[in-house]
Amino acid sequence: MSLWFGRGRAAQLLQDRRALLAALDRDIAWLDALLSAQVDAILHRPQLQRLEAGWRGIAYLVRIAGQSDQTKVRILDVSWPEVCRDFQRAIEFDQGHLFQKVYEQEFGMPGGEPFGVLVGAYELSHVPGADRATDDVSGLKGMAQVSAAAFAPFVAGAHPTLLGLESFAELGLPIDVTRGVSGPAFDRWRALRDLDDARFLGLTAPRVLMRPPWPDDGSRTDGFRYREDVSAPDLSGYCWGPASFAFAGTLIRAFDSFGWFAEIRGASALGGTGGLVMDLPQLSFGTDRPGIGLRFGTDVELTDAIEKDLSDLGLIALCRARDTTHAVFHGNASLQRPKSYDTQAATANAGLSAMLQYVFCISRFAHYVKIIGRDRVGAFQTAEDCQEFLRRWLLEYSISSDSASNEQRARFPLREVDVAVRELPGRPGLYSCTIHLRPHFQLDQVASSFRLVTELNAPGARAA
Repeated sequence: MSLWFGRGRAAQLLQDRRALLAALDRDIAWLDALLSAQVDAILHRPQLQRLEAGWRGIAYLVRIAGQSDQTKVRILDVSWPEVCRDFQRAIEFDQGHLFQKVYEQEFGMPGGEPFGVLVGAYELSHVPGADRATDDVSGLKGMAQVSAAAFAPFVAGAHPTLLGLESFAELGLPIDVTRGVSGPAFDRWRALRDLDDARFLGLTAPRVLMRPPWPDDGSRTDGFRYREDVSAPDLSGYCWGPASFAFAGTLIRAFDSFGWFAEIRGASALGGTGGLVMDLPQLSFGTDRPGIGLRFGTDVELTDAIEKDLSDLGLIALCRARDTTHAVFHGNASLQRPKSYDTQAATANAGLSAMLQYVFCISRFAHYVKIIGRDRVGAFQTAEDCQEFLRRWLLEYSISSDSASNEQRARFPLREVDVAVRELPGRPGLYSCTIHLRPHFQLDQVASSFRLVTELNAPGARAA
């Protein structure tokens, strides 16, 4: 007691039990405040926040995948600088380690299972920043090539600087988002968006809450009274993460429900969740008991106009579902900028082919076609035999009736199919395959088809 209070003060307090307890409580509270400030400084360190957000995003996906027996989650612990460095060191994108893991170790060997989507816990931009020294444009170009080869779209988060902002909270202000992405600084970014392979890239915005602030609810057994301080005006005290994890969650639910990816935006017409995100952490207003007045779980609420602007810029916007506290993806634009053509139908078809939901749908069939080519290409005597086999197989998933029910369309997702297989000149036993697919789920009221061109290779043969 003398060492803590001093000899004179300790002697006085020992005469009054209530005064002694009050002094001890006051000093313990002071220590709690000191320790709380230190814990806040650790938890709010940007590097630790990114680490925590990444692992909480993985836990979110594993929890959703655990409800399905059709989904597997595989984790590759690699930072974005390491990804960019892998592409820089490789002579061609297919010489890098990432290509080996994503493509060669799955398509290139019997029994390999293709990836459906690559989800990155990254926030990417068009230029390096104070917290990012990487060339994101070159890295995304390499990822687009790997994803296109493996038919596995890559989805990550967008950094606010991509829109010329310091934080996504600025989207709540009356600003012109499109003006911030003009000028010569975005020349390389626009060139990236014009690539055909850019349709295999998706960037989400804004960020989502990965964990609510730690409360002082008295549940700690060690007596430490800690309440996380998130009062910073820029919301930097919260644990934010890219919405790519939330988008991947909609993919898992759609695939588990229908085995198909057309129902991944808006409200589902088939009884599924569509693009709804209903299980993210939520915040409560401090004016009522926890769980009564709930706040939306992103760092900004987007208006309809801002959502359209983001979609036009090739970003996947996460919005608030009207009259609820849930989030929803109304769209799923890929990073590719749709091309304009002379006819309205061709322009509309280009717009649809740049939407990730259709890229996912076609990629799923591409996986099976590639595996058939890998495992059976040596069994076909002629290209016509291979063509007929693929045509019969695709017809098992098609129904041409316009009056088919939603359940029938979920089971038979294709309306029309056409297959053409040709033997490659000078490469006996290897075939060039062109497939035209027209899905049923044309949510945009445009009747269009998709063209898939690939090679059917035996194990060990490299695709062109």
